[in-house]
Amino acid sequence: MQKNKSKSSQIILIILSIAGIAIMGYLVSLHYSGDSDSFCNLGEGLSCDIVNKSLYAKAFGIPFSIFGILYFIGIFLVSIFKFNEAWLKASAFFSIVFLGPSLYLSGIEFFVLENICIFCELSKILMLAIITVAIIALKPEKLKLKTIGVAVLISILSGFLIYVNHSRQVEPGKYTVFAKCLYEEGFRMYGSKGCSFCAKQRALFGDAIHEINEIECDARYGATQKQIKLCVDKGITHTPTWIHEDEDGNDITKFPAGVMSLEDLSRASGCELPAED
Repeated sequence: MQKNKSKSSQIILIILSIAGIAIMGYLVSLHYSGDSDSFCNLGEGLSCDIVNKSLYAKAFGIPFSIFGILYFIGIFLVSIFKFNEAWLKASAFFSIVFLGPSLYLSGIEFFVLENICIFCELSKILMLAIITVAIIALKPEKLKLKTIGVAVLISILSGFLIYVNHSRQVEPGKYTVFAKCLYEEGFRMYGSKGCSFCAKQRALFGDAIHEINEIECDARYGATQKQIKLCVDKGITHTPTWIHEDEDGNDITKFPAGVMSLEDLSRASGCELPAED
């Protein structure tokens, strides 16, 4: 590696990794925060809260942001202490590997959650920049096509394994009967598509959430005038809010706003949860 080019590449990698550490550090704190407000929530369809507090924010019980911060710390340490051809190749290789799960999560943001986490997407841009800088710094040495192919293959397999992990968190149809019972007993969920805690509540039900017939309270997410008036009349100030209503829609019990466990809903309603396997 040429000395001037090498020094410039090293500085760029250090800057990129520090930016990545800062972003991932923020996302880690956001994931564990009980607050639903974030300066990264930029409006309809642009919410870091919804993405980072959804069930898709973890793989095998570990938040993706933790994997991300470890990755960027690794790049930082390599850039400071191990800036040589062997470690640059390793940095490029593992960056390609980590892109698979990252791009899978982008798909979840766009097509499932229908919300984009700007900081999450920015971290992927940083990863692409790290790969580019590492490859440029290696010249005239090149990253072999076979090495790139192996990295891409592992990347795809990693994304698939995470998909399998997510798909098994709630067995399809597991809570359908329970959710129908809740609705029949007069349990109503008042929520919003733009609410991160509502996303957590929905995740507990899996595909059975459709049986709940959630009442949308936010006009930005398609609430009708009738729904908005109902939410106002019910005094809904935070979502999700569960209310046990009689046949005429009068309140029997209004529960404190927030995510309710399925066990609490079962005790309050008398609806039985399915037996655990």
